[in-house]
Amino acid sequence: MLATALEANERLARLAEELRAENARLREELACRDAELERVTAELAVLKRLVFGRSSERARPDAAGSGGDESRDRAGDGKGSKPRGPGARAGRRDYSHLPRVEVIWDFEGGGYCCPECGEPFTRLGDHVVEQLDWQVVVRLVAHCRRRYRRACRCPVPVTVMAPGPPKAIGKGLVTNGFIAMLLTERYVAGRSQNSLVTGLARHGAEISPATLTGTCAQAGALLAPLEDAVTGRSRDSWHLHADETSWHVFAPREGDGPARWWLWVFLGPDTACFVMDPTRAGSVLARHAGIDGETGQLTGDGDGEGPRQLVVSSDFYSVYASAGKKADGLVNLYCWAHIRRHFVRAGDANPAQLTYWTAAWLDRIKALYAAHEELMAAWAGTAAPAPQAAEAAAARLEEARARWDDALAAIDTARKEQMAAPGLQEPAKKALATLDREWDGLACHRGYPMISLDNNAAERALRRPVVTRKNAYGSRNEDAARLAARMWTVTATAEMAGLNALTYLTAYLDACGRNGGKPLTGPGLERFLPWNAESADLRAWAQPPPPG
Repeated sequence: MLATALEANERLARLAEELRAENARLREELACRDAELERVTAELAVLKRLVFGRSSERARPDAAGSGGDESRDRAGDGKGSKPRGPGARAGRRDYSHLPRVEVIWDFEGGGYCCPECGEPFTRLGDHVVEQLDWQVVVRLVAHCRRRYRRACRCPVPVTVMAPGPPKAIGKGLVTNGFIAMLLTERYVAGRSQNSLVTGLARHGAEISPATLTGTCAQAGALLAPLEDAVTGRSRDSWHLHADETSWHVFAPREGDGPARWWLWVFLGPDTACFVMDPTRAGSVLARHAGIDGETGQLTGDGDGEGPRQLVVSSDFYSVYASAGKKADGLVNLYCWAHIRRHFVRAGDANPAQLTYWTAAWLDRIKALYAAHEELMAAWAGTAAPAPQAAEAAAARLEEARARWDDALAAIDTARKEQMAAPGLQEPAKKALATLDREWDGLACHRGYPMISLDNNAAERALRRPVVTRKNAYGSRNEDAARLAARMWTVTATAEMAGLNALTYLTAYLDACGRNGGKPLTGPGLERFLPWNAESADLRAWAQPPPPG
């Protein structure tokens, strides 16, 4: 009986040991599941914020509740009026430059008589009320070219005919103004082709989609020299804002079904170059920035003094970081708005514990932006100061640099202390890890005060193609996709110079028409490059097209 009891005790001991091991394993699995649940919950909160939250962070409530009353006092006038927004104006805009049409309103038969005795009233004057009227007119223009017959016996042609309009497309159905309006509505306004066809039919012009497609393709061939000139100038720039977004091509030459292409944008000081490519690889950046594919180094600038210098403002995509590590003369400036977004999403993922933590980080980044604005203004003041103000401008620049260093040091100290502290939530750890990984490119802004801290310029440039993508879903084939990139390159570069895209395209197409319907070259093309154009042309192209 004792042996049996000892054997049973051993079995129970083994069973207890197995149960303890099983409990430890279950606790470990439960901890992993809790961590996974926390991660999924955080991601779900961020996705809900992206999908259902506000699209702008300007209206985010203050985390600590400070400054609300003060901002309301500044917004209102103390008399119960509604707060005025940042874009509010004191009154109506001035529309006196628009064509004015008078419409006379009078009683039936003209004049007015006394309803009692019939004595006519004396006219007192007019009460004028001005309103804006919006009309879209699709008209048929009949070009009547005068013909003349010789009345003498001189050895000249018997009949002559006056020159006609400059037609950019020789046997085309539409005028140059129609083509410019079509390109503007299609690519600048982002309307789909079906919307354009329906809109034209609504105004009485039944035009087939094939006609519009062919017109855009022929006009795009005329604009090819402009795109080449803009691309060449963009590649010679010392600084570029770069970004990319997806684009759909439904019928590519290779493969069946829709393909996912990529639209790249490279913003220079006075150029906006869009590149449509089937890949998101670094070869696109290398081709545009002039990076040798084998060595990874920047090519020479043509003066024989070695590789050129290039500064690229971008997000944290690995292509830009890899190019910056390989090329000696390439400097990466990373976007502070992107890193700020990481802290905002961390706070959205766990608002119960990270609200004040996120608010503190947003205040640090806000202070850095304020210091950078002062640094940029001080640097601009030292560009060409008066002799008596040179010393004061230099002192102001040193003070601005000191404020920048203090703001950046506060961020650096906080990130190191918090990364070493235990118990930080997982979303906060991820935001700090991203800040630590991209720190060199973020801190490098000190040496380039003339460049903004963020890459918002490139993102705003991609907003128009994104709107077009939402309306038209993409392009039918590769030619249409590359034509869209060409049109955005031309129109965005013109708008950077303050030009009206409709007026500018009409003038260029008229010049192509006077050139026999061929693309411009030489001095004729140089005239339409915004950085080479004369001031009179720039003023004329900046105005809306004249009526009629």
